[in-house]
Amino acid sequence: MELGGTAMSLLLLLVLVLTVSPWQAAGAAGGGRPRVPAILVFGDSIVDTGNNNAVLTLTKSNFRPYGKDLNGGVPTGRFSNGRIPTDFVASRLGLKDLVPAYLGTDLTDDDLCTGVSFASGGTGYDPLTSTLVAVLPMQEELNMFAEYKEKLAGVVGDAAAAGIVADSLFLVCAGTDDIANNYYLAPVRPLQYDISAYVDFLVEQACDFMRQLYQQGARRIAILGMPPVGCVPLQRTLAGGLARDCDPARNHAAQLYNSRLKEEIARLQEELQCQKIGYVDIYDILQDMITNPCKYGFEVSTRGCCGTGEFEVSLLCNQVTATTCPDDRKYVFWDSFHPTERAYEIIVDYLFPRYVENLL
Repeated sequence: MELGGTAMSLLLLLVLVLTVSPWQAAGAAGGGRPRVPAILVFGDSIVDTGNNNAVLTLTKSNFRPYGKDLNGGVPTGRFSNGRIPTDFVASRLGLKDLVPAYLGTDLTDDDLCTGVSFASGGTGYDPLTSTLVAVLPMQEELNMFAEYKEKLAGVVGDAAAAGIVADSLFLVCAGTDDIANNYYLAPVRPLQYDISAYVDFLVEQACDFMRQLYQQGARRIAILGMPPVGCVPLQRTLAGGLARDCDPARNHAAQLYNSRLKEEIARLQEELQCQKIGYVDIYDILQDMITNPCKYGFEVSTRGCCGTGEFEVSLLCNQVTATTCPDDRKYVFWDSFHPTERAYEIIVDYLFPRYVENLL
């Protein structure tokens, strides 16, 4: 029996509907197919969207003035005044404007299918770093990811879940707390390692983390290097003398780590036969913003907007004891450790086409 033109068109449409993947359909419904099905995020406070809210720790930001420029000023647990890199990357990918935290959130099926953050503010590649401030170690973030995959499979089935994981963008951001809050503040690691040996230890841990992600199905991994740690306002206060200059020792450690991490990523690509593991250099763009704030429309880059901006972070940045600056858009940093929403947006706009595009 021959099909008429209308019947044939309906049959072809039915075939397309039945074969399109869930994330392609979601993208079409949202006005265009997303670049990847989901974003899955691991690391520290730079990319923690609220997991620490559910952790018994003092390293939190689920109170005002954090989040004052997001969701009507309701704090979410993001360590900034608004959106953070996780959110801007997800938006650029066409996924969603805000990435939910895996813990303490009533996740919908769509949340699971389009990505979540497992990051925990204060953590690092060194297991001691998370222990010092009672936050989630990176290994626990991997454990949560394994649990997440089971939940995802419960929504879309095993095969589709494996496909989503394989095509998703994995974003890993850690290491800064290892240097700033562990090696240079706690007494243990300096007795065991000089800075060069400690950096080698961190790079080894970072590469092992990526291997475990790969073994769990990840195929597109963007791993961030360290920023100029010695120029972060709190580190200026702790180690920059009366003038609060950038600390060259901390910056040297960050540069050493970045250089060795890039070398090891190249080796890791050969080992895993995976060309979708990419290093993301955040050092240069943030260093330029700090050194030349006016170039980016900022006025202040050595202090944060919260309180004096020299030491307030987490619990010390609160609406009872710390007032905020009149216009946070003029500041590179929100508190003494984390950039403002505007700074993050500029950073992501710079990094996305240079690094993330290569992984898509």
